[in-house]
Amino acid sequence: MEHIDKAYLNEIKHVDDNVNIYFGKTLKELKCVIFDEGFREHEIFIKFSGPRKYEITKVNLPYLPYQDEEYNSINEVINTFKNHVNNLSNYFLELEQIDQFCSIMEPLHPTYKDDYRKIALDERTWLHIEVTPDGAAKNIYLIGQSETWNDKLQKGFLKWDHDKSIVDNIMSTFDISSFSNKHQDVFSEPAITMPEKQCCAICLCEELPDKPGVPQPICQNNSCGVYYHTSCLYEWLLASAGGRPPAFGVATGSCPTCCHPIACSLLENK
Repeated sequence: MEHIDKAYLNEIKHVDDNVNIYFGKTLKELKCVIFDEGFREHEIFIKFSGPRKYEITKVNLPYLPYQDEEYNSINEVINTFKNHVNNLSNYFLELEQIDQFCSIMEPLHPTYKDDYRKIALDERTWLHIEVTPDGAAKNIYLIGQSETWNDKLQKGFLKWDHDKSIVDNIMSTFDISSFSNKHQDVFSEPAITMPEKQCCAICLCEELPDKPGVPQPICQNNSCGVYYHTSCLYEWLLASAGGRPPAFGVATGSCPTCCHPIACSLLENK
């Protein structure tokens, strides 16, 4: 049986009653479950490294520098985590609204750890959007081809209202009243049709076991209806170029299906 510091065990006994603590594979590994001011459940994983030495091993939230710090007590870790979580209330709210009212194509199983969403506008066009810790939108761009959607997005940037929610801005920018299968009773028609799941034209799979992401409508040719995993297309273009490292991390070449010029970056596979 492993030797555990008595002060460590005593500290566990006196942790706030509102925090649920579970041991991991060893007594030195802890999982703490807390609830924020909106009654959302959050997990933080802690490792006891020695007397007054605690480190955070995993948090189901986007990475932040405080995860690399060393702490003197379990309560110090928990209080730091609680304060941080409560400061993310706008971030959580925006993601929840996007997941509730929009047709999410990626991530396949959205969580608070994923600070981005890829939203279907139609069967061939997705909107990529990221959410900052304070709940603002950033790095917004289209995936797929559509001059109409692109024109609306460019005009929408000029009219984007930071006092409104991200969902309200998306609806206003693209003149959308509803997304299919997402509480259509709340909005009037017309609604965006939810596209069917597609397979990658290179690997012929929908999902890859070791890489995130689903096939996307990357080709800009309006007559090309194929989808690719970003990682598959990236490797294909890299191999077609003789394995030379692409400039600025962006692989370019021809679409494997229609030969239309195409480009992709692994950064898009976020």
